[in-house]
Amino acid sequence: MSSGNLVKPKDASHFFWNDSLDPDQFASARYRVTSHFSGEDTAIGMAMEQSASTLDIAGFVTQDMLEHSTIRIKEVQELSETLTASGVPDFHLNTEVYNEGNRQGWRSYLVELAVPAWLLNGKPAQLLNVLVGELPRLGFLTTFRLVDVQLPPGFGPGPSFGRAGILGLLNKDKGPILCRAMRPGVGLDVETMAALNLETLRGGFHLVKDDELIEFSDNEAFRKHALRMIRARDEAMQETGEKKLYIANLFCEPQELARRWETALELGVDAVLVAPFIQGLGVLPYLARQAEVPVLAHNSFVDLLTRNRTWGIDDEVICHWIRHLGGDWFVTPGTFAAAEMDIEKCRSLMSVATRDEGGLRDMMPNLQGGKHPGGLRGYIDAVGDRSFMLIVANWIDSHPDGLLQGAKEFRQALDDL
Repeated sequence: MSSGNLVKPKDASHFFWNDSLDPDQFASARYRVTSHFSGEDTAIGMAMEQSASTLDIAGFVTQDMLEHSTIRIKEVQELSETLTASGVPDFHLNTEVYNEGNRQGWRSYLVELAVPAWLLNGKPAQLLNVLVGELPRLGFLTTFRLVDVQLPPGFGPGPSFGRAGILGLLNKDKGPILCRAMRPGVGLDVETMAALNLETLRGGFHLVKDDELIEFSDNEAFRKHALRMIRARDEAMQETGEKKLYIANLFCEPQELARRWETALELGVDAVLVAPFIQGLGVLPYLARQAEVPVLAHNSFVDLLTRNRTWGIDDEVICHWIRHLGGDWFVTPGTFAAAEMDIEKCRSLMSVATRDEGGLRDMMPNLQGGKHPGGLRGYIDAVGDRSFMLIVANWIDSHPDGLLQGAKEFRQALDDL
């Protein structure tokens, strides 16, 4: 529809929820928006934009034909705070298609829409296409935030391993587990990176992972890299008598993915990381359904969607999607478990990752960003238990007595808890 402003139909009842509808046939999406229309008119415009925008075409289309395809309005609540100062400018498309509507002063609303499950059809791309799509293009919205989504039963495969499965690969029943990201992410030769990994794992870290920025010119370059990292992993296991893991980077183009995945499995990597908001959300269920190794859903690009409080998508929604689609690990926001953390926000996110969700396995949180031994108790408090992974690089890399000693001290602090 791509409307710049609202054209309200003569009979809007078609867009409202009624008790004859089956809730199990719908997903629920809640939005916090600011508009210069009434709450009801705003919600109607949103429902029209993302579903049955045209209700009548003489000789072809009648309203009853669209009953199963129409997004329904479940609730509209005016908020006490109007979020205009930090919003975006409104606009109006001056054509015969649009009208000015019944404008009023700016108001903010919480709008809940029921989305027919068949419009999503279990497909990851439809989450963004239908639940967001062109809603941010509506010229009468100056703030837009998707704050909650409840997907219909059976949407996505869910994690193949979850927290218990990841810990089981390490022969452990609790964490935290320590992982070093392979820093610097670019520029190092394979032998130097392998030496860094070996030193880290010797010092007591449980696993290492490729950095998200590493790039492989072709599959042979990936093979050479992964094989050397696996050899370092195995050497560390032989020396320490402790299980160690290596997570391989599968950030790549669509036409490269199948072969890179096959190579990773052939060589014996322990897990993989992908970037679902760069590669496409479908990368998660594609790998999760094969249930070969755990999948780390990296947060590259996500903060562009989450950090602005008046325009974007809530962290809990992202977490909910990743879990349904098959992520075994998710990356927590930068403020999670930080000094300025909101403990209720941390627990809210963990609830989405671990609560009973139609039989889905839970997800392991991946905490990163300046983590150090002195913060361990705070990290446990933020998560609510010990089943999480810490990404640590700078603290051990910059240790005055060297990387090996830094890894040993971090592991000792963990074992002393």
